[in-house]
Amino acid sequence: MKYDVAVIGAGPSGSFAAEKLSALGFKTLVIDPCDRKKVCAGILTAQYVRKYGINDSFVEKELKGVRISYHDVDAEITYRNAVEYSINRASYDSLNLNCAVGAGSELIKDMALSVKEKDSYVEIKTKKAAVLADYAIISAGVSDLSRSLGGVKLYAYCVQQKKDQKPDDYFEMDLLTGGYSWTVPKKDHVVVGTSSLTGYPDIPGEKGLIPVNGPVKNTFSRRTLLAGDAAGFVSPFEGEGIYYARRSGEIAAEVLSDVLSGKNKLNDYEKRWKKEFDFSTLNKLSTLLSNSMVLEAFVREIRDNERFNKLVEDILTKENKFQVKDIASLIKTLV
Repeated sequence: MKYDVAVIGAGPSGSFAAEKLSALGFKTLVIDPCDRKKVCAGILTAQYVRKYGINDSFVEKELKGVRISYHDVDAEITYRNAVEYSINRASYDSLNLNCAVGAGSELIKDMALSVKEKDSYVEIKTKKAAVLADYAIISAGVSDLSRSLGGVKLYAYCVQQKKDQKPDDYFEMDLLTGGYSWTVPKKDHVVVGTSSLTGYPDIPGEKGLIPVNGPVKNTFSRRTLLAGDAAGFVSPFEGEGIYYARRSGEIAAEVLSDVLSGKNKLNDYEKRWKKEFDFSTLNKLSTLLSNSMVLEAFVREIRDNERFNKLVEDILTKENKFQVKDIASLIKTLV
């Protein structure tokens, strides 16, 4: 049997892509072992909430804002118009996958080992079988498979653990040299994690990999598209990954729907996400904040300067369009 599209990975990018394709009538397969817990802070950002809303079945806590610290400098941003949510990531992923299956997607609980592009189809080998499809969406996160297909090769190592600590209403980030730590309030506990660019921190907890440096150079090839973490659609500065994962999956499905209908080409995928995702601006911010003196000044200005506090809030919540010219203003203020 040959499928129209095989989706590898059942996170938000894969599940939402599969649901959309199936709803449009395309024969869609999802391949995922469904035996791994995603290491994720589990934040639905203001941008996500505005576009998609929320479902009480996976919400843990409503968040009022973010606290940021660097060395002995602490700052707090209380959102004026936006709301974010801490979620149970396992419940979120389960609901999304069930929606994809409910829309008509077939699910194979197996590990995809390789994807080979042929002239008129892709061949996917799993631990148990070989699968053929016209096209494939690679939503397998930071993995050997995604790397072999041009996916993320630069990433941070993270470790995360649950702590029986009374939660409050703020997401907390402690900025470190070469990484950062976070504390996320849940319903009756907190989740704490830390990251490093050189290897897993030597602390107990669940381990995972986070893409760094933004999107990869090419997110499409002859018959495959990269989506979500596999494509590098993560912005550590914003604490944003789930929105980019879901939206990139949707864009991939929309483009493949047109390709299968003879209306466009796969390179339209890259044109589409580049139009929506402003990673060039975010990369400039990341470069700015790689300097420790600038980073400390950045946190201090958030603490002491109300106008600057509001500007950073706008960056984090996407409440107003952040322009490149505003970066020049940031640099002038901090350097």
